[in-house]
Amino acid sequence: MTQAKSGIEGRTDGRQDILDAAEAAFSEAGFAGASMKAISLRAEVAQGLIHYHFQTKEGLYAAVIERRAHWITTARLTLLDRIDLGIPDATAQIFEAFFRPPLGPEGGGRVFARIFALLAVGDARDQALVERLYDPSARLFIDALSSARPDVSRETCVWGYSMALGLLVGAVGRSGRTERLAQLPPDSADDTEALIARLTCHATGGFEALCEEARA
Repeated sequence: MTQAKSGIEGRTDGRQDILDAAEAAFSEAGFAGASMKAISLRAEVAQGLIHYHFQTKEGLYAAVIERRAHWITTARLTLLDRIDLGIPDATAQIFEAFFRPPLGPEGGGRVFARIFALLAVGDARDQALVERLYDPSARLFIDALSSARPDVSRETCVWGYSMALGLLVGAVGRSGRTERLAQLPPDSADDTEALIARLTCHATGGFEALCEEARA
């Protein structure tokens, strides 16, 4: 049996081990199905250390979501800050900045993808986490769209953002359905750059169509 980590070294390094193990467990079994005991065994730490750092399973789940949200949001806002909102293709750059981090290293790959997808349609606990951790940056992206297209209402920009989020939720899991429907070999469409380009094209075209409709 693997010996549980303990002592000062465990309390220093164990927190990240716990978060990594919990992220994998919540991805595989959901919040209800992931037990603290299973997470402690996976992280190779004493279960008491999880309670020391996070108190409850709810606290641990929130910490998992918060860690990943911090990485995604920081990368998104770094990209967003670099965009000249006055150039013709500003909206495409805004959507690319929105899509790239969740699909890159910051997004956690397929492990966090299952959690990320469920957050958008989750229960009151998930919705509270989304409101706290993602809504502030969402408003900044909507502000950017409004600056890039000052000729349309903020409501139109909110719809553009919301539909881009729907595209992301549908794509982030990379379940293999696209390949199956296209009769392609498994993972043949698993190209991050190509996926980002397709999503950006779709979101930009849809948003521009909304803008034209709103101005008609």
